[in-house]
Amino acid sequence: MTIFQKILRQAGVLLALIVVLGAFLRFYHLGALSFVADEFLDINASYGYFATGEWQAWDFNREEPAVRENVASDERAWLYRLQVATLFQFLPPTEAVARSISALWGVLTIVLLYFVAVSFTKNRTIGLLAAFLFAVSVVGIEFDRTIRMYAMFFPWFLLFSWMFFKMLESPYRGQARILQEIQKLFGINALYAFPVLLTGLVSMHLHQLTGNVVLIVAAYLFVMVIITWRSERTLKNRYGAYCIVLCAVIVAVGILAPALFTQFSNGLIFFDFHPSYISKIFTDYAHPLLAFFILVLGALHLVRDGQRRKEGVWLVVSALMLLIAAVFLWRRNVGVQYIFFAQSFVIILLATGVYALADFLRGAVATYRDKIFITVIVLGIVLVPRYGYFFEENNAYHQTSAASNPNYRKVFDYVKKNRMSDDVLITRNFRNYYFSGEKMTVYDFGGERTKSKITLEKLEEIIARHPHGWLIYADSDETFVSKEARAYAEEECERVSAPGIRGPISIYRW
Repeated sequence: MTIFQKILRQAGVLLALIVVLGAFLRFYHLGALSFVADEFLDINASYGYFATGEWQAWDFNREEPAVRENVASDERAWLYRLQVATLFQFLPPTEAVARSISALWGVLTIVLLYFVAVSFTKNRTIGLLAAFLFAVSVVGIEFDRTIRMYAMFFPWFLLFSWMFFKMLESPYRGQARILQEIQKLFGINALYAFPVLLTGLVSMHLHQLTGNVVLIVAAYLFVMVIITWRSERTLKNRYGAYCIVLCAVIVAVGILAPALFTQFSNGLIFFDFHPSYISKIFTDYAHPLLAFFILVLGALHLVRDGQRRKEGVWLVVSALMLLIAAVFLWRRNVGVQYIFFAQSFVIILLATGVYALADFLRGAVATYRDKIFITVIVLGIVLVPRYGYFFEENNAYHQTSAASNPNYRKVFDYVKKNRMSDDVLITRNFRNYYFSGEKMTVYDFGGERTKSKITLEKLEEIIARHPHGWLIYADSDETFVSKEARAYAEEECERVSAPGIRGPISIYRW
């Protein structure tokens, strides 16, 4: 028995160590950073459900349900938010507690990636590599330390995709006559029909981007039609029949369920161009060209393997079609959070690429074969991930005034310590978690659906009515504060600049 075989026999132990590492990177100092961006929507909605039993955002400032312009936002991805709300029955609503649901989903994803990668490749080494790459994934760590549904959407879409492939391509080996007949007639394993439906519904509930599975399936069937034609010289095969059925289903949905069809089609705009998604999908890695090279190796290794060709085609098509859709079709603001769920397929292909390179070099030499193999695997582990992130000044564990997001906790702590009893606050009210219980009068701007902004006239009116108050807006809020209002605040109000509250945010007091 070789050294490598002895190591592989401990795959369970190695996976456990990877899980422990991933858990540490996700739970350590989980409340270090303040809530930012849409995290406020989730904490408000989750606590609102905990406090009232209904999906309505909570106003921590007034300690009552909030007045909302977009009620539907409070119910979005409620299955994820329900877990957070349930946790509040036992623990206080701190940042760490609220984010722990995402962190837990991140840990579960490490395990899921291992088993899915092993299922696709029939190789435990690749499974362990995939689990490790996600355990130390920068994007994975950041989203798993954020109270947002993306941490849960990632594994559910992966599970949905995996089940869909198993339904299409795995043989039914049971004794149920009806399932045997279904596979004989239609070529699908109906045993997976219910899991596909369940995981698909949950994934769609979490995010509408699940609808992109139609593009993945269509591309997969098209590629398999070509592959089958090249080997059998006929288009009369089940993949061609599936293509016809898929087109019929799309037309039927458009006619019979137009609302469902519109829900997906409205998210697409043809020939829009967002090339930055290409760099975003390689954010996790030390050098994008190295990652791309290894990814291509992994894709070729699987696609050229006669026994794993279908699995390889599915993985390549999944990663490629999601990236193509992101660059050319998605009608949404560009954000790394939207391409995050595609990383699962990229990770499996990268893990396969590292293994393929090690296996090739092992076969190219006559001596020290196992040592060379292990050395290449270790080099892949060392050189591919972006470990430099953990030593950066601003990351998921530490934040300075140079960070891209303000530290709202420190900002509003300063306000609470230095406010007068009759002070008013001009800010985005959905950040009221950080001025809980103050019962301040708040002039809100930039709600989720509103186009209202603080104009010069509005600011002058508020200042004339209230002798004391604060104007607080982040750099990302400038759309909602007119240029004239910002200039007036700079001239007529006192700009606050104190240690700990500097950064991409403007704080004025009058």
